[in-house]
Parts: sequence; structure tokens; C-alpha cells
Amino acid sequence: MPPALGILAITLLAACTAGPITTASVGSPVAVAAPPGEPLGALPGVEGFAYRAESGAVPGFLAGAEETLGEDVEVGIVQAAVANRGDDEVSLIAFTFPGAADTQAVDSFARILDDMEDGFGAASERGLGGEAYVLTGDRQTAVLAPWGRSADALVFLFALGDPGATEELVTGILTPEG
Repeated sequence: MPPALGILAITLLAACTAGPITTASVGSPVAVAAPPGEPLGALPGVEGFAYRAESGAVPGFLAGAEETLGEDVEVGIVQAAVANRGDDEVSLIAFTFPGAADTQAVDSFARILDDMEDGFGAASERGLGGEAYVLTGDRQTAVLAPWGRSADALVFLFALGDPGATEELVTGILTPEG
């Protein structure tokens, strides 16, 4: 199956089956940290991982997305955090393409994935039960995955961190227990 069709199929499946992704409304308090196994905003709790809100990776992610997509495609950040488990650290960014139709969002996601493959110098592999695209490079793993839907847009997940821990965390986010 061509990669674009695979992305479309996974995205549509995620959009139809994922639970609601919500963001805090203006003026509402937002937690800045969560202990191991507890949720943080839109991020579900994952056993063994503690979250802290972190926006340090967002400017680089947005700059890369703009370089790939141009200035005409808006990228919205739903949530940015760092997850820790012992010495393992994983940066997480949940993002959308506000105002984009689902097919446009899938195309933008595929273009970002393609550009990341170039940056890693390696092709992505379907992984995590076919739910995500995994890239492994110099002692780091990146994962891009369709995640769900907000009130008006598809939501995607980007994770970057220590090999093993990154895949475990994203698997826990994509398939929360309960």
C-alpha cells in the first residue's frame, strides 16, 4: 500500500475511534506537572511516566513545519510536554492544522513525515501496532502518529526521545487503558 494511503487510512480510523482531545479554555488553570501514571491536560496517564509542561521544543517543531509546509499552512499546538521515566526523557507535541479539511491535514502530516525522514536520513517504519510511524536515528527515536480529533481538526502526535521509552510512551498514549 502506498504510504499516503496508509496515512489516510490510519488517520481516518483515529479520527473515528479516538476519544475526545480537549484543550484548556482561556483563563482556566492548566497543570504544569503530573506524577507518574497521571494525566496532564490532553495527555493520558501512562504507567511509569511523569509529565511536565514544556514548550522548549515547540519553536523548532514549528520552524521545521513552516519550512516544510510554507507559511500558508497553519500548525496549532494542542499541548507540549516532556515525559520522564528515570533517565529516559521524551518530548511530546500534540498538534493540528486548524481550518484544514481532513484530507489537507493528512497531506500536511505526510509532508512533515517525509521531511523528517530526510532529516533523520532514514525511512520511517510503520510501528506500534500499525498506529504510528517510527524513525530511529543517532540514539534518538521520533514517532509521528494520528491521534484523534479536537472539536474542529484532526490531532497528530509527535514524540522525540530515548529509544524504547519513546515507543512505550506513545503506545500508552495511543492505546490508553481503561
